[in-house]
Amino acid sequence: MQFPCGDVTIALDHGNGDVSFVSHAHSDHLNGVRRKEKIIASEETIALAELKGTQHNLQNVKLINAGHILGARQIIVENDGSKAVYTGDICLRDNLIAKGADIVECDHLIIEATYADPFYKFPPYEEVCEQMAKWIKENYEKGANIVIGCYELGKAQELVKLLNNYCNIAPLVNEKTNRFCEVYEKFGVKLDHVLIGSDEAEEMMKKPFVALVPMRNGKRYFARKIAEAFNRETLVAIATGWAMRYGFNVDMAFPLSDHADHHDLKYYIEQSNAKEVEFFSGDGSSLLGNKPLNPRLSIF
Repeated sequence: MQFPCGDVTIALDHGNGDVSFVSHAHSDHLNGVRRKEKIIASEETIALAELKGTQHNLQNVKLINAGHILGARQIIVENDGSKAVYTGDICLRDNLIAKGADIVECDHLIIEATYADPFYKFPPYEEVCEQMAKWIKENYEKGANIVIGCYELGKAQELVKLLNNYCNIAPLVNEKTNRFCEVYEKFGVKLDHVLIGSDEAEEMMKKPFVALVPMRNGKRYFARKIAEAFNRETLVAIATGWAMRYGFNVDMAFPLSDHADHHDLKYYIEQSNAKEVEFFSGDGSSLLGNKPLNPRLSIF
């Protein structure tokens, strides 16, 4: 996917262009961009992704908030009176760290379709946070360890904030998550967490603890290993929008998502008044409904 801008081609979340726009720092949006000399990205994304390229400013190009995670941006490109928007991954709802995405009117819209299926209607954000906090506190206070599987960038920091604010708990995190937390803190997001392997962590683990682990470890078999190592009941949960549809080998699965659901994606498209709509990361055909725009549908 690319946008033309005068005589320059802007690559959208990949390296095959004169300049690369990086919407946010998740690895699936960094294909080939680390080698690029010219990039367009937020300062937060540059820090999180450790990009080495030079920030490249272009006329008729503007970045706006995308929600999702720290530093996530949408790009607006204007050419010959026409306005094009690429959203990257977006979330319209505020969460504990990020404000919801902005919406602008445009002629050509490229928007994600991760949760475009009408099945996905996420429950109210605050409700999910409260349910998670209730389950965590009840079991933690009974003397159980709690292990939560999550993505190390974005979701992990959101969960640290949830545990801090709702449970007054500083969770244990691995080195990778810790580095991302440090970048968040550099940009003003206070996160109380403890690095696994530190003296503080060793002391904490003498009693029941809460730990954030990579998604691949968010399974009962991993919880059993923790339980055996500490001779203490250990429960495992995950936090992802996919929890609405798919079964996971866990004690609890919470539909905490940093993406827009079907309703929010449809709302974005309607409010944008786009004449052409393209999708990536899924099939967005269900979002178009009876919208009288004769949009161009492209699924990547």
